[in-house]
Amino acid sequence: EEEPDPSDLSVDHDFFQEQVWPRLARRVPAFESLRPRGAWAGYYDHNAFDRNGVLGPHPKLENLFLAAGFSGHGLQHAPAAGRAVAELVLKGRYESLDLRRLGWSRIEEGEPLEEA
Repeated sequence: EEEPDPSDLSVDHDFFQEQVWPRLARRVPAFESLRPRGAWAGYYDHNAFDRNGVLGPHPKLENLFLAAGFSGHGLQHAPAAGRAVAELVLKGRYESLDLRRLGWSRIEEGEPLEEA
């Protein structure tokens, strides 16, 4: 109830300082001596099907490659996803990592990629 309205993308610095920061500092004491220098707000890329990225060629649109829907894992997966898409575009196949399991076919077939 106390969280800021998600349709308003302005940063609520007071909410962060009064509600979030004390909890962070209580959980991780090192945060007590740190202070943020800036902030931004934006919408979260979310794959509602299985919360995993969709990577590779689109099944119906020729020459469209996807790297989307990583649901918060985007920063962690960006180096591998970027390399994989580059290999697909340049070589027509995965070479370093076989990431076919992240392809669109699992969505078409209704088979989510579940994480253990």
